[in-house]
Amino acid sequence: MKAMILEAYGKEPVAVEFPDPVPGPDEVLVRVRATSINPIDWKQGSGKFRPILTASFPFIAGYDLAGEVEALGPGVTGFTKGQRVHTRLSGRDGGASATLVKAGLDVLCAMPEGMDFEQAAGLPLAGMTALQGLRDVGGLPMTGASKRVLVVGASGGVGHFGVQIAKSMGAHVTGVCSERNAALVRRLGADAIVDYTKPNAYAGVAPFDLVLDCVGSAPGDFLEKLVTGGIFASCVPGAAVFARQAINMLSSKKVLPVMLKANAADLAVLDGLFAKKQLEVVIDSRYPSEQLGEAWKRSASGRSAGKIIVTW
Repeated sequence: MKAMILEAYGKEPVAVEFPDPVPGPDEVLVRVRATSINPIDWKQGSGKFRPILTASFPFIAGYDLAGEVEALGPGVTGFTKGQRVHTRLSGRDGGASATLVKAGLDVLCAMPEGMDFEQAAGLPLAGMTALQGLRDVGGLPMTGASKRVLVVGASGGVGHFGVQIAKSMGAHVTGVCSERNAALVRRLGADAIVDYTKPNAYAGVAPFDLVLDCVGSAPGDFLEKLVTGGIFASCVPGAAVFARQAINMLSSKKVLPVMLKANAADLAVLDGLFAKKQLEVVIDSRYPSEQLGEAWKRSASGRSAGKIIVTW
């Protein structure tokens, strides 16, 4: 198999040939057709987040992938060779940036009808983060959520899913983005837009029951925008989020981190929303596997709208 590897922190990914992996019990071998870029990929590869996020070299980065079942591990049932599947790989060891990848049954789903490999690769990590942030951390029910939700970073990888999932739940959604992405965010279902580049951008904006922050904002900047009992859910939690979480019991407003738990059941929920045309995977750009480093640079620029896809 071919894999794009890092030989040390901060190096550019290079193509290397490895022996084909062999799936074990409760594993499926997938021939990869597309992967997607998430900030964890290049953050892990840079080494800037050590010791919290480390890499073992040679390191095969990436977590999201879509492809076809190449082989089944011993005793595996429920999947067939050639079946179209997608996943967010479990754990924190990466592994997606290769032509053949082993995936656990606990995180693997068959792709729904009408979904192509690029869409399927773009959905898992970002989609599950948004879903778990809204439902598990934010407390929104899957239907009938008559709440006001603010999505910060509404045009990004996680944010554009957050807007759509919140709308499918029944919430009133305000998206925070620049004017250049406002039309996209409205098309995805936002009821209102806040252009963060304008002075006094939040003037006249009513308080929210939930803020889903997808860009790593300081929670203190948003607490006054929450109703009593409101929640600030951070999909990019930093030290300020964890410090504030420690004193939640002293406040009427909660600050909570969103800690992704990859699992097949939640990926199936997202696939169901896609099948019902309530969820769209917006693709910002596409790169061939040999340009993985350029795809990382696009993600690190913070300018992408939707998902960055790598084709294999």
